[in-house]
Amino acid sequence: MFNLQPSPALSTLAGTSKFLLWIDRVGVFLVCMTDQVTIGGPGIEGDLPDIGLMAPLSRKHATLIRSGESYVVQPHAAVHLGHKPLHDRAEIYDGNELRLGAGVRLRFRLPTVMSGSARLEFLSDHRPRQVVDGIVLMDDTCLLGPQDDHHIACPSFTAPVLLYRKQGEIWCKSRNELFVNGQFQPGGAAIPPGAIVEGSDMRFRLESLSK
Repeated sequence: MFNLQPSPALSTLAGTSKFLLWIDRVGVFLVCMTDQVTIGGPGIEGDLPDIGLMAPLSRKHATLIRSGESYVVQPHAAVHLGHKPLHDRAEIYDGNELRLGAGVRLRFRLPTVMSGSARLEFLSDHRPRQVVDGIVLMDDTCLLGPQDDHHIACPSFTAPVLLYRKQGEIWCKSRNELFVNGQFQPGGAAIPPGAIVEGSDMRFRLESLSK
């Protein structure tokens, strides 16, 4: 079980390009909010990719670009889409494997056509410096729940929880009861960074990150 104690919080996630989502009994997920996300190896402070992996990669090895409901990958160094080497940008589809450099392997998932949000799964042992269990490329919504078409699989949830953007903040709602920092929110609510969101069968917290 994660230590989901409230952390010192800003009043809003407005302007945040990414955050960590800590879900009790499930894992930790990096959520990226921008339409373009760079993937690369370790860099120096102030010169980091959006997703920096502990791997022998160029600082800016590849870029994933969301365009409407589809994604393309732009290679900047050695990238394979499946077994095909990429020399120019190419569209990427649900279930495709990305190979970066000699050994980094990621699977791209687009769980539902109802949302432009995608997920990256780790197939090799390479992780960011902040170890996470997966990466979500969030468009307007992110579904947490027990079904295969949810962006983050949460087997113990009896109803999905929807995270969504509203007026520069991240909000949540569910058919089940939700409490934010102990206060009942029957119609959903904004989630300040560090706030604890919980219900009868779930508990999670958002932590904002700088680039």
